[in-house]
Amino acid sequence: MKEKIQKDLKRILGELYSSVDIDIKKFDINIQDNKEKEHGDLASNIALVLAKPLGRNPKEIAEEIKENFQTDQDITKVEVAGPGFINFFLSKKSHGAVLKEIFIEKDGYGSSKSNNKKVLIEYVSSNPTGPLHVGHGRGAVFGSVLARLLNEAGFKVDEEYYVNDFGRQMNILAASLWIRYAQIFNNDIQMIKNGYQGEYLIPIAKNLKEKRSNELFLSDSDLNDLLNKDTQEDESFVDSVIETIRSRLGDEFLFIRDFALKEILDLIQADLSEFGVNHNKWFSESSLYENKLGSDSIVDKAINELDSNGFIYEQEGATWFKSSTLGDDKDRVLKRGNGEYTYFASDVAYHLDKYDRGYDRIINIWGSDHHGYIPRVRAAMEASARNIQKLEVVFIQFANLIRSGKKVPMSTRSGEFITLKELIDEVTTEAARFFYINRKSDQHLDFDLDLAKEQSKDNPLYYIQYAHARICSVLSKSHIDEGKLANSDLTLLDLDKEVELQKVLNQYPVLIERAALSSEPHLICYYLKDLASIFHSYYNSEKFLVEDQNLMNSRLFLLSGVKQVIHNGLSILGINAPQEM
Repeated sequence: MKEKIQKDLKRILGELYSSVDIDIKKFDINIQDNKEKEHGDLASNIALVLAKPLGRNPKEIAEEIKENFQTDQDITKVEVAGPGFINFFLSKKSHGAVLKEIFIEKDGYGSSKSNNKKVLIEYVSSNPTGPLHVGHGRGAVFGSVLARLLNEAGFKVDEEYYVNDFGRQMNILAASLWIRYAQIFNNDIQMIKNGYQGEYLIPIAKNLKEKRSNELFLSDSDLNDLLNKDTQEDESFVDSVIETIRSRLGDEFLFIRDFALKEILDLIQADLSEFGVNHNKWFSESSLYENKLGSDSIVDKAINELDSNGFIYEQEGATWFKSSTLGDDKDRVLKRGNGEYTYFASDVAYHLDKYDRGYDRIINIWGSDHHGYIPRVRAAMEASARNIQKLEVVFIQFANLIRSGKKVPMSTRSGEFITLKELIDEVTTEAARFFYINRKSDQHLDFDLDLAKEQSKDNPLYYIQYAHARICSVLSKSHIDEGKLANSDLTLLDLDKEVELQKVLNQYPVLIERAALSSEPHLICYYLKDLASIFHSYYNSEKFLVEDQNLMNSRLFLLSGVKQVIHNGLSILGINAPQEM
């Protein structure tokens, strides 16, 4: 109906205003759903939009359009309201068209093939120095659902995990793993305070022992004395420990580092997979620094490109990027005086690589603590003559876990924290996914663990899934083949709740498009909660297995449409639509 009205309005505008000195075709004709029944089913504000360019009263324009609009069996009445809104009243039969569309398209209802563009979503990208914890969960679900949503809207989506496997943190990880390994042979050896404290390294150390026995153990009293010193808070002490272990082990230190990286990445991938999150690309930070066939690394090429565009200068032996000239609050170091590259150098090179892979949209899912990174990264892209409009950043606010009305401590200095796997084991993958995504990303989230496990209407996921199960039960009891309901008399669906349900079902494709373009997957949750609420109200007030066969078939056909759309929406969220509960 919306497309039909838009088409008719375009024709009318062309006929009425073809002689005016403005291009009528450039104005978008928006058709909105009316919430108030007395205002009709649909409305357009095109008269208000045209008022200024035409230099006329919007109400007069609206009346003129109304007089030229032909009503028919679908659109029974057109009215002008307020300052110039045009309201359209639809016939009972026209509302049912959506049910036939859902019946034909089934799982494909709501999907689109119009957005034939390539999108890269980079998300999670947690440092590979330990397993994922609950703090990573919200960003993981957001990226996963956004990818599904974009696929549904017709985009070609790649999901990428950026592996920070370069630099000092990896050396600290290697030293920490070696200490855990050494403790197997000598429990007097202490973990350094600024090492990775978590017990997750203990099973990895045991795996290392299984593979290499005691070959990597150093029975070195000087080293033991160094590890047991009381000056461990000093950062230079950590570096001295790393250098001492590396000098004793030689190339075996690199083996331990690679072993730790692989083991932890395996843990991360396993946890993400159990959480329904599956990246199809994994990008190694180390690859940015590789010199292949004698050519410059990706990082060096990025710096050279900035230099050739006049945005690099040298000061006190360091290489600086003139980011302050492009909106950043200060210039940024890319390469220190000692020859070491900064994290920002990796960021610049990685983002340029993303652009060079030919994506139409580049979406970064970042924690809210990375807000300050935007000006410097965008400055680097602009200085490299890249289209900064392609780069989108979505910030994820922190999520608090609530149990028995109290905030759950998330971590301690000793390295203890609640892992993502522990959360999944407590509330299930589906509940965790829904509760993480059930709020706008830039809003703080209180994740109520007790509510997530509760089987009541207060639990929004249970309420939505229960609606689907209820419909399955009614359809099963009817013993009617759903495929034979398509010829039902849809004019019988004239109750307020029945019309409202059909209107909401009709909004679903528009919602998918809107949520995909604005990167707002939480809108799917909101929509499903509204749909489930209307359905439950309808279910509690009406009977479906009635003696009037025609009325029963019509109502069952409506229920079948609701069931399908709930299934489609939950599928985007990566959640099952149960047939019984």
